[in-house]
Amino acid sequence: MRRYQLQELKETDLFDPTTINRDAPFTQANFYGDWQKNLGRRARRFLVLDGQDKIAYFQIIKYSLPFDKSYLYIPYGPVIKDNSEDLLIFLQKNLKEIAKSEKSVFVRLDFTPCQANELLSRFFKKAPQYTYHSAYFQPRYEWLLNLGTSGEELLKEMHDNTRYSIRLAERKEIKTEIVTENFEKYFEDFYRLMSCTAERNKFALHPKAYYECIFQNLNKAENSYLSVAKYKDKILVINLIVIFGKTAAYVFSCSNNEERNRAPSYQALWKAILHAKKLNMRYFNFGGISNGDPLYKSWEGLTSFKKKFGGKEARHSDFFDLVINPFWYQLYILRKRIKNTLS
Repeated sequence: MRRYQLQELKETDLFDPTTINRDAPFTQANFYGDWQKNLGRRARRFLVLDGQDKIAYFQIIKYSLPFDKSYLYIPYGPVIKDNSEDLLIFLQKNLKEIAKSEKSVFVRLDFTPCQANELLSRFFKKAPQYTYHSAYFQPRYEWLLNLGTSGEELLKEMHDNTRYSIRLAERKEIKTEIVTENFEKYFEDFYRLMSCTAERNKFALHPKAYYECIFQNLNKAENSYLSVAKYKDKILVINLIVIFGKTAAYVFSCSNNEERNRAPSYQALWKAILHAKKLNMRYFNFGGISNGDPLYKSWEGLTSFKKKFGGKEARHSDFFDLVINPFWYQLYILRKRIKNTLS
């Protein structure tokens, strides 16, 4: 067995998973951990070394459960370079120690790159699918657009209706601005539109403080930007895009119920994509899609909207759990199963 070393990194230490995977997800970026900390959650960052070689990074977030319990989650991580059995044995042992120090019931892993279930099942427990759906867990399927072609080629690859809607918005006097600073001045408009979008599409919002913390910390996220679509002086759409590595991630989108016949959402998203190209990004990540999964049925309309811009599906690994306290873990599983059945 190799002699791996685990290092917990301090705030001032470099934590950069893109050094071993240039397409590492932004949920394993420093700023994402800072967002979680500002919500009162604990975020810890670790590096695994094989001699001087960096072979794994992971950021682990602590979430509360009823009865003063908790679980740990590594969103789209660990990010690993070496998928050997030795590394998985090492991670299993050390994650168990970390979880015990936090008095957590289990650790949920979300391997990047996606690993073979047969191998992972030897060291971790495959999580039941009915536990996947949560505002805190990352989706299993995302939609990616390769930005390696010209803007004209991207337009050609779109659905005809999408291309038409982008041009319609211009004819209907929609103007989209790319905002790269002073994000907080847009927060109240953003939250108002998020509330409107949630009511229209029947999904639950996080507490207002969740979004407020993100906006307060956007200046710490390198190259984050907003695409803000207006008709005259009225803000109709706000998209929040975050850059990490060579990927622009479409994190939040919200829109007004008014002036929808002017297709502002299409122009706002197209301008966000063009700005990502200007920043020399490799991919534009539209975020989660339903992929026909009943757990994500409410995402079907948004999924159709995203896919019409062109691109391809990205599949993430199944969730795997490292169980620390079997009794409380079974209660958590039972609670999720009952909630899923009732919904």
